[in-house]
Amino acid sequence: MYEKLLVPVDGSESSARALAHAVSLARSLPVPPELVVLHVNPSFAMNEPPIGVNLEEAVEEEGRRILEPAVAALKDAGIPYRSLARNGDPAEIILRLAREEECGLIVMGSRGNGLVKELLLGSVSHAVIQQARCPVMIVK
Repeated sequence: MYEKLLVPVDGSESSARALAHAVSLARSLPVPPELVVLHVNPSFAMNEPPIGVNLEEAVEEEGRRILEPAVAALKDAGIPYRSLARNGDPAEIILRLAREEECGLIVMGSRGNGLVKELLLGSVSHAVIQQARCPVMIVK
């Protein structure tokens, strides 16, 4: 049915539930699909870089910290997976990767841990639902 599932994660409870649901779905299929676990470090403009802080390194470290629990859960589950980290607009990266990887389904949380989550609550999942070329499963 599905050969590949895309599961974006951001460290939120919602994305953890989406990953757990994707694992459960994969286990229920006769041939478990590959899970592509993705973390997108959002791009944002700064007038001046912070003094004494390597911003690029800090962003990469955050991506590793967020992907670690997802990778550990997938290793324990014994399901084929790949983990990826990208930088940019989360919705745009999710949509592009789903097309490039020919994912049969995107499984994602309804709300994330974005920097401006109070203002844009659910905006990434909304954009993905509106523009994806494959089915999207939103997990609350």
